[in-house]
Amino acid sequence: MIPTTPSGMMIKSERWMTPLLLLAAGAIAPLALAPLYWWPLGLVSLILFAHLLWQPASCRQAFERSWWYAFGQFGSGVSWVYVSMHDFGGTSAPLAILLAALFAAVLALVPAICFSLYALFRRHGQPVIPWLMLPAFWFISEWLRSWIFTGFPWLFAGDAHLFSWLSGWAPVIGSYGISVILMLTATSLIQALRTTQLRYLWVVLLWPAGYLLQQQQWTTPVGELTVSSVQGNIDQNLKWKPEMVSPTINLYFKETSKLWDSDLIVWPETAITLVYDRFLPYLDELNHTAQQHDAGLITGIAYRYPQNHPQAGEYHNSIVATGMADGLYHKQQLVPFGEFIPFESQLRGLIPFFDLEMSSFLHGAPDQDLIRLEVHQQLYLIAPYICYEIAYPQLVSRMARQANLLVTVSNDAWFGDSLGPKQHMGLAQMRALETGRYLLRSTNTGITALVNNHGQIVKQLPTGIRGSLTAKAELRSGDTPYMRWGLLPLYFLCLVTLLFATALVIATRPTTATSER
Repeated sequence: MIPTTPSGMMIKSERWMTPLLLLAAGAIAPLALAPLYWWPLGLVSLILFAHLLWQPASCRQAFERSWWYAFGQFGSGVSWVYVSMHDFGGTSAPLAILLAALFAAVLALVPAICFSLYALFRRHGQPVIPWLMLPAFWFISEWLRSWIFTGFPWLFAGDAHLFSWLSGWAPVIGSYGISVILMLTATSLIQALRTTQLRYLWVVLLWPAGYLLQQQQWTTPVGELTVSSVQGNIDQNLKWKPEMVSPTINLYFKETSKLWDSDLIVWPETAITLVYDRFLPYLDELNHTAQQHDAGLITGIAYRYPQNHPQAGEYHNSIVATGMADGLYHKQQLVPFGEFIPFESQLRGLIPFFDLEMSSFLHGAPDQDLIRLEVHQQLYLIAPYICYEIAYPQLVSRMARQANLLVTVSNDAWFGDSLGPKQHMGLAQMRALETGRYLLRSTNTGITALVNNHGQIVKQLPTGIRGSLTAKAELRSGDTPYMRWGLLPLYFLCLVTLLFATALVIATRPTTATSER
């Protein structure tokens, strides 16, 4: 005789099992992203999430279940923030673990709130058309996360498909759209199994359609340049020490002396630890040498407003171009706690992490000019991005519309050999694919690389070494559909889905009211 389990114990077990299953499902989602790109695991993760959120009993249950999933996703996928806080921020290990967990917990609130609203669209006690509504709310969740509190456009489901058939959709609807296709694939499979109706499987046709779209050339080549990136590989713990200023300048000058045959040379983010006005004598020398060799040079540097300026003494994280290149760009999207401190007056001095070097930058204006490069009697435009900015699909596509080449500089040494720099590189590759542009990336310790218009790495330096990369980069023009239309198609689909669901909910109310009379 098999003993029966008391119903109370079964309910208690279910209460624990569901959060644990959601936590595990979220934790495996980052394995689908760079550097592993095990994208089938990402699809499995979404199927588990959709199945467990299919018919929530209440808004509260939908909130809790989506929070557990997102907490697992962020806790696993952005665990690299621990490295910056502990290894370079001077925070003790227990406190760094606690703060990393808190960071993941707060990020998880965005999808939790979004999917709690999903549970409002109910008819006869159950959510309407969940197989359409869940993809719509997934898009809303990723979209909100890309701009709320300055945004954190990281770990998007679509970013896992840089090398699958779905990559063909990136220049059409971006990584946001690929995320929608993925969630729609998951929900359609569940709906087909629940109803035993194969007609819901039409969604799988979007996968071979993506393969066909891969054959399309959305942009056209207009020239070719020899480009170089310098990787200084300076220890982050030493980088900002005053005694390192001269050795750092000498290092970059020495590496660059081998590269004057290139048309464009790029140094990393804050490659030089002098502020712009103090670096001007060296910049004049670089300008003279670069012009002699018909070359342009771009470097990351901190820009300080002069004394006669209304913002005297304030700083920007910037890019400056010299030689045959011209332009000054101030970073628009700053990293919270890394480049600026929210609630600064309350947080400064609490722990060393809130007092990192160069953590008081100003936001750059959104309407800045692109960098100009005039070589071989031709004028080309370069869209510059500093570190974190390359993660923002809309920012990148907007600036890339008039550009022939994308350049991004970074200093991922803050995160050591963790997942962070590798995920960052994957995001840069996706931006190149979405915009149909070559992308040149220069970093302090890696990953320094040239990426083609298909998002594939043409050439890459090993991480953790000092050296330079030289390769041929195509200059391209033209807009991809994603650059032209942005998120408008997804906004439209989302709006139609929500209006249709609302109409279904409202349609049942008069009947209910009549029956009660």
